[in-house]
Amino acid sequence: QKTHLIVLTIMGCIGSTPAATTSLETPVQADAKDPEPAAAKPVEKAAEKPPAEKPQPQIFAIMRNGHEVIRGVHKDLKVLIVEAGDYDGALELWEKHKKWMYMHMIMEEGNGSEGSPTGLFKLLNDNFDGCADEAGLGDLHASIQKKEDALIAAFEAKDMEQIKTTFLDYDEANEAHLKKEEDVMMPKVMQMKKSGMNVKKLMIEEVLAVVVDMEDFEFFVKFANEILEKHAEGQPRVRVFDHALWAVATEEQWTVWDAWIKEVLKPETYEQVQGAIKG
Repeated sequence: QKTHLIVLTIMGCIGSTPAATTSLETPVQADAKDPEPAAAKPVEKAAEKPPAEKPQPQIFAIMRNGHEVIRGVHKDLKVLIVEAGDYDGALELWEKHKKWMYMHMIMEEGNGSEGSPTGLFKLLNDNFDGCADEAGLGDLHASIQKKEDALIAAFEAKDMEQIKTTFLDYDEANEAHLKKEEDVMMPKVMQMKKSGMNVKKLMIEEVLAVVVDMEDFEFFVKFANEILEKHAEGQPRVRVFDHALWAVATEEQWTVWDAWIKEVLKPETYEQVQGAIKG
């Protein structure tokens, strides 16, 4: 669902010189000796603004804005758990969060073998001297999993006070994990782009391929759109995420994915997505 960008071309207003007026009672006779009136200077048009450039898809926004999906869900969970004490609502959202988080994390970790799709971490390791391992990104996932397991146990116990305490610990750790990944990954992604690497091909074959054929991929796309639209915070997060999905999709894939996106977004948000794609 893609946002229309509306480009307004502002033309400068052209002024005009009012015609000279004469008295109806006393007609003015032309005097040959009188000097010719100075020719009016042409009024210049204001320079036209060049049309805005069509936004280019940011391929790795599928991963980077995936972090904003996680952050948005955490905000909603905090309201349900800490403020409202809503066990049923929190449990329902928590189950969705677990599923989406798992899919995002395996896109980073790969398929568990040495072959393709490798996942983002191995992609970084192979191209930047083991930088993901050196930064301990895989270890962060293991640590987050332990805290997630503790929260699962708290939900099973149906103890809201335990759920609250465990969630706040999980929330803090998860934010630190996301920030660490961003500090490591985003500069490397920029280096890959600047060096001429085909980041689109890498995303398709080594990252998205981990999840694209999963039964839950429809959920993955829809849930991301719902959360990114709700937690836009003044940023075109859902537009950028969907623009990236469009860029890596085949024509057949996009026909399906576009229908999913249209189903969950508000019409005006969907139009913004379409605007980014069509220009």
